[in-house]
Amino acid sequence: MKKGLNYCLGVIFLIMILGSCQPSVVFGDPQPVTVDPLTNIPDIYRGIYWCNVDSASLFIDDKAFVRRKEFLIKTTLQEIETDPDLDLVNDQLYVNDWEGFFPVTEKGDTITSQIILRDTIFAISDKQLVKTFRGHLVLNFKLNNDSWEVLVVSQSSDGLLTISKATMPEDLAKLDSITTINFLKDSERTQTQIYLKPTAKEFARIYDDGLLFSKSCTYHERIFPLKEIID
Repeated sequence: MKKGLNYCLGVIFLIMILGSCQPSVVFGDPQPVTVDPLTNIPDIYRGIYWCNVDSASLFIDDKAFVRRKEFLIKTTLQEIETDPDLDLVNDQLYVNDWEGFFPVTEKGDTITSQIILRDTIFAISDKQLVKTFRGHLVLNFKLNNDSWEVLVVSQSSDGLLTISKATMPEDLAKLDSITTINFLKDSERTQTQIYLKPTAKEFARIYDDGLLFSKSCTYHERIFPLKEIID
């Protein structure tokens, strides 16, 4: 049972941190370069969304995108005592990987804990900028002094939200015909990473040709507009 619990915790922890991996495509400037950043996320995007793939919720308000995942784990006091990553403190389960305490319910030899994980995947700041592009939102994340990760957020008429990350294109030659490609070298990096500085027109061509943002990494169905929850 201990092996199964550790595997479960490890898989969920991996899912929560996948977004922190270095992207394969980075930009020299926030995109699109000619558009000013917004101070608030538009009303049309605000709400609560549900992802069927990993049973996680996505909350969008005027400033941030927050991902929330909730699940139950079952274990025993013996397993907790022998696991260095778990501890029982004041009737709460401490999980070392998440540096958090979670309430528990004891029934016989079984200890059940409800785990709620929250991850702010985007929050407007000087290092996280949101811009508009043809009815989409473009999320820009500053990685260092001269590189940004870029995601495109789209919403369909039926409330389906998609988030597309810039990924390595299959046709590098076509991309290079639109804008200059620079390959970044790093002895510690295991994957190829490219660096782009497109103009606004070049960014539009890249998007129109489906070279970088053709695949959505997540799909979320809107459950409620946020204003209905607040009211």
